Amino acid sequence: MHHTREIPREVWSDYLTLLSSITRSQWVRIEAASEELGEQPLAQRLPLIDISFAEKGSDRGAIEVTVGRPGEEITHRIFQPDHIYADESESGELECLDIENAERTKTLIFFEPTQAMDELSGFQPQA
Repeated sequence: MHHTREIPREVWSDYLTLLSSITRSQWVRIEAASEELGEQPLAQRLPLIDISFAEKGSDRGAIEVTVGRPGEEITHRIFQPDHIYADESESGELECLDIENAERTKTLIFFEPTQAMDELSGFQPQA
C-alpha cells in the first residue's frame, strides 16, 4: 500500500534540501510523462547528486535534479513546477517524487530501495 502526500510550496526549498542530503548517492531513475509524450526515460539508474529549488537568479522557481558521477553529471530542470507529490511505502520510505508543471507534465524520480543498494554495493564484478 502506497501513501501519497503533496508537499506544500512554502516548504519546497527546505524539503528538497533535506531530501537531497538524505538520499545523496542513492540510485534513481528519472522519467518524464505527459498525455502527449507518454512516458519517456530521462536517466536510468544513476546516483543522485542533488535536488534543489532555485529561489533566485534566472532559474528562479525551477527545480533542478542532478544525477550521475563526478564529471559525468546530468541535470534535469523542471521550469514552473506546480506540485510536488511524495509517494511513500507503508514503512515511510520514499519510492517516487512526482513533480508536475502547469502543463501537467510530470517528472518522476524513482528511488531504488536502500536494501537493494546495499546488496549492489557489496557486489564485485568478476574480471
